[in-house]
Amino acid sequence: MKLKSILAKYQKYLLVIAIVISSIAVSIQSSEGKVKLVLRDYPFLIFLMVVISSFLVIIYIQITKRKIETLSDQIRNQSKTKSEEIEVLLHELTERQREVYNLILSGKTNKEIMSELFI
Repeated sequence: MKLKSILAKYQKYLLVIAIVISSIAVSIQSSEGKVKLVLRDYPFLIFLMVVISSFLVIIYIQITKRKIETLSDQIRNQSKTKSEEIEVLLHELTERQREVYNLILSGKTNKEIMSELFI
């Protein structure tokens, strides 16, 4: 659990580190019209750096996904609470008030509501 909180806290740095590692892995040098990988003599090191940077990006995505799920759950819980509160308030409305409320929900303007309800 502690690792998750640490990763979440420093999530923004994961992407930066991944980009830096990837950039180093594929960095090039040019001399005499030829372009070569700086680490061309170390293909395993290039592979390892690309794998590590990919792993960091995956961790970043997973953290973001968990944050979105948590926020979605919070919104759902709040909307359920609000929905229950609204239901209680709606039951307290008179029949005429409920008619006006339903017309408002259907998108009617004040003039349309007035003409429909003969106000």
